[in-house]
Amino acid sequence: MRTELTVAAIESSIEECTKKLFWRLKQKGRGCFASNHEIFGVIVQETSEYETAIHERVPDDEKIQELYDIAVAALIGAASIKSHGTDW
Repeated sequence: MRTELTVAAIESSIEECTKKLFWRLKQKGRGCFASNHEIFGVIVQETSEYETAIHERVPDDEKIQELYDIAVAALIGAASIKSHGTDW
């Protein structure tokens, strides 16, 4: 049987991901990804970094940051599509 997620862990994860999203937007600006391929490429890159973190057995807090990077890339990708910023 799987351990259940706690409400506190869910709320904390959403809060930290939101902070990382707005930090990234401040860092890189609010420009849309240009294409679905760019979105995919960024998500693949971030996923690769998470995979490396797993193989290198980095501390959990570093793995969590890599997961937030994946989530942020996906959120910016979704917002890019909704903003009609992707050209293909």
